[in-house]
Amino acid sequence: MDPQRVINQLSDLNPDAILFDNMENALVGVGYTGNNDPVAVYSKNKLFTQLFAAGMSLEDAEEYYVGRFLSDRAGPNAPVILDDSCEG
Repeated sequence: MDPQRVINQLSDLNPDAILFDNMENALVGVGYTGNNDPVAVYSKNKLFTQLFAAGMSLEDAEEYYVGRFLSDRAGPNAPVILDDSCEG
């Protein structure tokens, strides 16, 4: 799904949905958790791709991912991160 389309859809459905700054290219859709309003869904692979493109090493990207993205995952409007990095 086009990131701008996701942003537009969320602004209509849940204007309080949390979006990660400067990570639009990692935005892959809209998701639902329980009976909460829809939230942003990000691709873990795409988040790391953007961090690497910004010049981060793997270690720095992992630290940033945990500190920035996972710590923002509290509350009903927090984004969901799709772990599409699993092999299998």
